[in-house]
Amino acid sequence: MQLVYFAVLGRLKYLGFLVFLLCFSRGVSAWPPNKNYNLDRYLRFSDSTELKIWNYFQANYHSGIFNGTFLLFKNDSLIQGALGYATFPKRDTLINDDMFQLASVSKTITGISILLLIQDGLLGPDDSVHWYIPEISRTNLTIRNLITHKSGLPDYFYYNSYLWPWADKHMTNEDVVEQLNQQQERNFGIPGYYYDYSNTNFALLALIVERISGLNFREFAEVNIFRPAGMKYSHICNYDSIPLFNYPVQGYEKGRIYGDIPQNGTTGDKGVYSNGVEMFFLDRYLRTSYLLHDATKELMFSPQTITAEGQYYCMGWRMKYIDGRKWVFHNGWWKGFRTYYWRCLDEDKCIVVLTNNVYGPFLRTMDLVALLK
Repeated sequence: MQLVYFAVLGRLKYLGFLVFLLCFSRGVSAWPPNKNYNLDRYLRFSDSTELKIWNYFQANYHSGIFNGTFLLFKNDSLIQGALGYATFPKRDTLINDDMFQLASVSKTITGISILLLIQDGLLGPDDSVHWYIPEISRTNLTIRNLITHKSGLPDYFYYNSYLWPWADKHMTNEDVVEQLNQQQERNFGIPGYYYDYSNTNFALLALIVERISGLNFREFAEVNIFRPAGMKYSHICNYDSIPLFNYPVQGYEKGRIYGDIPQNGTTGDKGVYSNGVEMFFLDRYLRTSYLLHDATKELMFSPQTITAEGQYYCMGWRMKYIDGRKWVFHNGWWKGFRTYYWRCLDEDKCIVVLTNNVYGPFLRTMDLVALLK
């Protein structure tokens, strides 16, 4: 009733504060409250824009589609918030700082890693995969085939279960290669011929990063990406070291929690944990030349293959034009987590949405983009 009352009176100076109070009374987290980050340099959106954004996420929260955190940025204005629970049985309210499994948004980190090696002259996009993984039986693959999903390799998620009979043991990226070598010929496509999304590609890319750098992929990402970008809590999971159920935020599907599985041991295709603010920090860092040079970013974001009408896969990123503006992005799904990471290259816009309860359809990303118009 309070919200209706103020709407009738018109756009008042303190409407944004009312929205904050309304959200707070419902046990959710709103602006500005990150305990671990200083965001004082950023402004707030207008009251009407904040209200529009909150209404959107609250509507999806009440319909059961959204349970998580969001951060939207345009030019110098930023809004963030959290709705729902980290673990449903505990009814522990999510906060903006909470870390989520990024699912396939993790592929952007793998793409950046490969482009760093290309930038340093340690790798070429058309190098043979066999040079770096000599034990692989497929000798006609290139780095470009892997990073653009045009390798024709089957997805290791769907390998026959008899190839990995240990339900309580995590797979490694080397195990992915070993199982790949056991696949029947009919399971492979022709490299470079067509787009076919396969998580195997990015598990192999992470292994190549390790072979070239001499670092574990988790260490490589920490030293070369997370730490320089100010992503002080972001990391790639190692459930052998920190068990899945020790994480504060758990993944659910329709309220049912997901347990640990062997495929959680592989890296490159998934496994990055981060939050909205730190992914926003990555966006800030990518807009400089400190991490990747302009020519390297142009290569990384150049369309390599068509995935759908008006949409392309680049090198670890998807790309499409919206209203004449170039957006690069990746969405993800993995064991109760759905994630969205969208960056506009022609305007200073960034969207990070992280959810931990899979129910109903994905959020319409065109609706998310429209929130920043």
